[in-house]
Amino acid sequence: MVFQVEPPLADATCPTEVASPVPIVELTVYAEDSVAFGRLALTADRVTDLMNERTEFEFVDTFLQSLDDSHGLQVRTVVVARDEIYAVAVGAPRGDPARRKRTRPIAVALRVGRYDVSGNIHVVPGTDPVMGFRRRRMMVPLTEATIEFDSPDGRQHSRSGTILVNRDLTDWIGPATRSDVRPPELVPELQGRGLAKDFTPQLHAHKA
Repeated sequence: MVFQVEPPLADATCPTEVASPVPIVELTVYAEDSVAFGRLALTADRVTDLMNERTEFEFVDTFLQSLDDSHGLQVRTVVVARDEIYAVAVGAPRGDPARRKRTRPIAVALRVGRYDVSGNIHVVPGTDPVMGFRRRRMMVPLTEATIEFDSPDGRQHSRSGTILVNRDLTDWIGPATRSDVRPPELVPELQGRGLAKDFTPQLHAHKA
């Protein structure tokens, strides 16, 4: 048996304070062998902050689809660890616009696991984009982004306003023309984890 103290009567002269509802964001999560479409409570100002502040996330109303056999599964809730996430496509809402800073977008392409991603990385003018990518927190946002990957149904191609990529799982990063994105020669490093090659000279030539 549970005994609960009767709550005191509210003072009629004091208005009841109503908590603001937590916004819900719709995300597409790209893992090693599956893609998940789910909803997540946005408890931070931006999705990027949320993904970098926590190490695991509880998604609700989620559909999981295998990239090996296309098998799908609908689940009420699922907990996903951040180190299992290769990329995240962000739906509305995008977060607090006041947190966005004036930056310069530079087109880049990268390979993270089985996924080819291209988009704009935003850097302070004069900052090297590859070094900036390496120094950021784990989940790095790219805007006006595209993600491609192979599935049993063929090559899949999806565009999103923002895609977060896992820096620690990225194999390589380089400049992109956005119309012809091809992976550069891969130099293995750290057993396939981390950036495999420094493309700073190519980026300087690209900007010139």
